[in-house]
Amino acid sequence: MSEKSRGLSDAGPADNPDVPGRSDGNSTGASEQPVESLLSEMDLSSADLARAALGWILPDGEPLTELSQVDLQEFLWYQLPTKWLVETRELHEIVWSLADLFSAAGLERYAVLCRAPETHQILDAWQDSDREPARKMMIKAVTASGVDPPETPLLEWGSVMGVSEHSCSRLVSQALEQAIAAGELVPGARGCKQRAVQITEASLMMPRLDLRGDTMLSAVCRERGERWAAGHPQARQDLLTSILPLLEGEVAIPGGAADSLTPLRWLLEQIGDGATLTQAGWLPKALVVKANVRFGWFDMFGFQVRTETDLPELALLNAMARRTRLITKRGRKVSLSATGRRALGDPSMLWRIVIADIFSANTFEGEGAALAAATLVNANLPLRRKGVEAKVRVGLEGRWNTSSGEPLGLLSGLQATRDFGRLADAFGWFEKDDDWQNRTWTLTSTGRAALLLGLQLQARSPRHRI
Repeated sequence: MSEKSRGLSDAGPADNPDVPGRSDGNSTGASEQPVESLLSEMDLSSADLARAALGWILPDGEPLTELSQVDLQEFLWYQLPTKWLVETRELHEIVWSLADLFSAAGLERYAVLCRAPETHQILDAWQDSDREPARKMMIKAVTASGVDPPETPLLEWGSVMGVSEHSCSRLVSQALEQAIAAGELVPGARGCKQRAVQITEASLMMPRLDLRGDTMLSAVCRERGERWAAGHPQARQDLLTSILPLLEGEVAIPGGAADSLTPLRWLLEQIGDGATLTQAGWLPKALVVKANVRFGWFDMFGFQVRTETDLPELALLNAMARRTRLITKRGRKVSLSATGRRALGDPSMLWRIVIADIFSANTFEGEGAALAAATLVNANLPLRRKGVEAKVRVGLEGRWNTSSGEPLGLLSGLQATRDFGRLADAFGWFEKDDDWQNRTWTLTSTGRAALLLGLQLQARSPRHRI
């Protein structure tokens, strides 16, 4: 079962025109006859198998009305074939017995799921020594079921979830199931993906009594932030925990965002419909020279820039544009992608793309940027660059190793913040300071907004297995 389908059961969503309610359990039309009464009418051996399976799916004697499709799918397609040490033949018998029980209880949709050929094919596939085909079959079935919460602009689900995110995922699944049962959502039909996203987002944004009026989305964001800040070492934990209160609300995109990104916008416009790289794969020399004339990144007397290696700022912008797919490369030709064209016309979109890339989670440079940003924002005053680097080095201790597996050295703070510092300078996030030997980093108002958004995006990033 996909990781995001595993969570904790909870009460269903409150009434909302976009979110199907749940007044009497998930299983609309289910018989109120006690389970044991239904089992007593079945063949003795089948009843024993169904009872054992139901005890796994619904512990503590919960009624069938508490059963959800996602619970049943997880059991049929993952838990039963991988956790139960029984013969393959008995796996099928257990599922057939459950189908009989569900039919007797009036839960025909669940009975159909148990009898579906794909369910029994998945059971068999898990018995092979190579389990990857079974896993792929399971994921395909989960996706096609319609009750797997989709990704939305509001939330990307993690493959590793905390308690709140598990619970949220489960509740969204229940809302999707209710929509399917009511005929409002038809898996595989035209427009079903958009409708599923609407239901998911409505569920995420709905205030809940059990969260004291908070929404599921804010609960997930808060949980992710707390887990993000809780990582070792203690110096990192203290720093990031202190910054969490500033990340609770939405960080507004500053009015100077478009001007701030002028160097990147200039590069994208210069590439436009196409630019031919050199034989070595560098940006054209003419473009490099033009960039230096425009931005004055290298002004050593008597020296002429030739490649982007002479202009680290340009090299970083080029790498970012490729990494974020703002530009595409075919052979020696680079050109704007469809995403790049949209971003050029949408300053807010380009701003978020840039911030998300600089503060990318689970990367050495991304974590270095976050620690530097937290140090600067928390201090709220000018800081010596070397002092910030020292804070970053302490915060990274024990979290990263060199490529050869050795502990990080004394220069790790510099290495982790070098790209961050250069890009922050290029984008005007720091006040100009010509003392390169003893540089001071002073945030501009645009820079503070950028750093806060970067910290927030990293704190709220989904967790995935590495």
